[in-house]
Amino acid sequence: MRVFLLILISSSFLSIQIFAQESNIFVDLKAWSKKGGKVHLYQDADTKLLLNEFSEAKKKEAGMNGYRVQIFFGSGHTARKNANKIRNEFVATYKEIAAHVLFEEPNFKVRVGDFRTKSEALKVLVEIRQKYKGAYIVTDYIEFPKLEE
Repeated sequence: MRVFLLILISSSFLSIQIFAQESNIFVDLKAWSKKGGKVHLYQDADTKLLLNEFSEAKKKEAGMNGYRVQIFFGSGHTARKNANKIRNEFVATYKEIAAHVLFEEPNFKVRVGDFRTKSEALKVLVEIRQKYKGAYIVTDYIEFPKLEE
């Protein structure tokens, strides 16, 4: 039973490492062992395959869980037009903050920003609350931050 628990914990640790660092832990372990350390890794081939597939899938994702500020929510025959109007007004005022129009039947929503932390979203909420009084923070799937060249 202890061996099974040790294998389970080791597999969990390896998957966390791969997810957190987006690297191949097996290659890293081989490199460390060449530097003078000794690493013995015992695992099923299927486990290695699953971990590699998980790592590759994470690399292909276009975003992550995060936060946005919702500034509009509406339904009806003019909801799309109103959502686009509010989005355009927002983008004209706050050029550095992304704005997204979403449709979740039967509602149109305008959400702004791509924040990794709630505190980042709160800073923007405080700034825009003067104009968008009903704005509030929501959890959402956000785009990865753009890398500067």
